[in-house]
Amino acid sequence: MNVIFLFIFLVGGLNFFYEQIKVNALPASSPLRARQDNSDNSLGTWKIVGDSGVSAMHAVLIAPRKVIFIDRLEQNHLKRPDGLAAISSEYDLDTNQARPLTVYTNTFCSAGSFLANGTLIEAGGSGGDDLNYRSGLQTLRIYDQGKGDWIELEGVLPSNRWYPTMITLPDGNILILGGSTGSTGVNKLEINNPTYTIYPPPSGVFMQDYNFDFLATTLPYNLYPMLHLIPNYEGKTLLFVLASKQAIAYDLGIGKTVITYPDLPGGFRSYPLTGTSIMLPLSPTDYYNPTVMVCGGNKAQEITSVSEATCGRLDLNKPNAQWEMDNFGGTPRVMPDAVYLVDGSIMFVNGGGSGYAGLRKGKGANALFVANDPVLFPYLYDPFAKTYKALASSTIPRMYHSIATLLPDGSVLVSGSNPSNAVTLDVKFPTEYRVEIFYPPYLYSTIPRPTILSLESFPINQQRIKVFYNQVITLVIQLKSTDPPSLKATIIHHGFVTHSTNMNQRYVYLDIEDSYVDKSASDQYILTLRLPPNPTIIAPGPHYIYIFNYDAPCVSGVEVLLNSQ
Repeated sequence: MNVIFLFIFLVGGLNFFYEQIKVNALPASSPLRARQDNSDNSLGTWKIVGDSGVSAMHAVLIAPRKVIFIDRLEQNHLKRPDGLAAISSEYDLDTNQARPLTVYTNTFCSAGSFLANGTLIEAGGSGGDDLNYRSGLQTLRIYDQGKGDWIELEGVLPSNRWYPTMITLPDGNILILGGSTGSTGVNKLEINNPTYTIYPPPSGVFMQDYNFDFLATTLPYNLYPMLHLIPNYEGKTLLFVLASKQAIAYDLGIGKTVITYPDLPGGFRSYPLTGTSIMLPLSPTDYYNPTVMVCGGNKAQEITSVSEATCGRLDLNKPNAQWEMDNFGGTPRVMPDAVYLVDGSIMFVNGGGSGYAGLRKGKGANALFVANDPVLFPYLYDPFAKTYKALASSTIPRMYHSIATLLPDGSVLVSGSNPSNAVTLDVKFPTEYRVEIFYPPYLYSTIPRPTILSLESFPINQQRIKVFYNQVITLVIQLKSTDPPSLKATIIHHGFVTHSTNMNQRYVYLDIEDSYVDKSASDQYILTLRLPPNPTIIAPGPHYIYIFNYDAPCVSGVEVLLNSQ
């Protein structure tokens, strides 16, 4: 049996380093573009591929080649079978066609997460206008994978939830946190909802609300609080929570704040001064030590206020942890989206150079958009070298109500943008239905890309393959290369994204325990990988396993259902 040498770089493992690039803000209402030569596609490329049918305010990868879009109650051009406007669609990545889904409650500013069994849950929303579209404020929606449509449970939430955040807990249930009890441009005391609820309820009878005092002290900028599960080996359910500028670690099991972190320097980070957050890739080599990164936002809720051009990194386990600040690549952004790429780098995309999140003020020629200076280019951030690189520019401003999410082939889907209170097509920032795919630079590499052929003898992406914590799994890959490969492995949860909040998004490196040439077929290798040891590191549910060779990702990740038993 021949043994290949696999150079597995799990920490500091990116084999490329980026120069930091500063891009100065342009005059008001001018798009911010990267000015670089891209003749060799080394900055990636953009392609408009289809029509979302409903404006993509929310998005979630529901299957390897399908994405669900969710809008709010408005008159989209995609119609349900009954002739009424659809407010949710299923988008096929192979045909680039959108199919209407039947939602009857207003999903405006709602949230989503997955149960351990892989069921997508969506909750909250806004009020309804008539009997055809009812209130979503206390609605919980279940996506029925079998029939490919939504089931709506109206009135089951114990309180109204507008702008909540949801996260899958280590036990596989879902936490629904915060929000307001009614529509508002900024949260206020009389409608603040400083509580959380759990679905399914631990009692097995009715859902109930539990006080969460942190959200009573972070007004007015505490909608869509930033929320991440903190890895640990003690079996605790520890939550990192950030709202406004304040951050804590909260032990859900005992119902107490266990760490109060320093305030994040710079502007405000929560809606409507919207920044974004992401937990940096986790690795077994440092026992999954967690670092959170928070970027963008604004200092004031004013149309002319230049967006925040800082990011903070916080090592959550470091004693007396302090924020490590940088200049966000030199470009201010409000409403950015943060997306993992397969190689462990992070793409920051979308948003504006000034203003804040919200709908335009007034109508006609006198209407004012509350955010301007669209930033048309993404940054590629290397979390190991701590550097930014400006990538190729899009042509479409992606302002309020935009989304971005990683796809299993290593590309990034970008859609949405609708900063008006109804479908509006003849304005500076119109209601957007165009779906774009961004192809990152690694898809143009000359380095051969692996193809995963099977996992645990199952062919990939025909069904979710069940796997378990701490399990050693076997993959068969094909890699046509004359040079010895340098292979790495990861498991990624793509998340549920809305309003610059990607709920549950997670990236965890996997140990490759063994590897050898498969003598039964040419250019094939057999790898054994060890999955994370417990559900605090990555929560139970549907995820994707990837192999990459140097920085070249596999042709497609393989969908798995990770669970405890």
